[in-house]
Amino acid sequence: MTEENTETQVSDNDIKAMQAQLKKANSEAAHYRNERNTFKDRYVTLAAERTLSNAGITNPKVTKFLNLSEVTVTESGELEGLTEQLEALKEDLPELFGPVEKKVSGGADAADKKEARPQKSTATMLTKNFRNG
Repeated sequence: MTEENTETQVSDNDIKAMQAQLKKANSEAAHYRNERNTFKDRYVTLAAERTLSNAGITNPKVTKFLNLSEVTVTESGELEGLTEQLEALKEDLPELFGPVEKKVSGGADAADKKEARPQKSTATMLTKNFRNG
């Protein structure tokens, strides 16, 4: 062996140590990716609920009609893809976004009925008869 080969050779222990460090770094990176995705998902859900609330929807269960996995967050924190889904939801389920006027097809309305007279109980009638009689 020459002197150059000796300097460039790496021992088995060095390789194993580097592999262990690489494995640890990959594990930490996976952990931080999972954390980031969890926070991103939560951010998208909360932002979607806020957007729906601003649109007049107070029930957060409406978010189940949205595909939030297709919504992306820009570097400025804006959501891309939510507006399009919201417009499609307005088109498909307009009753969620505002009062829907119910059309009555003929017939009587509750306002057309006469006011009912209060009924007296038997005890009230007996008491009145007893006092008068």
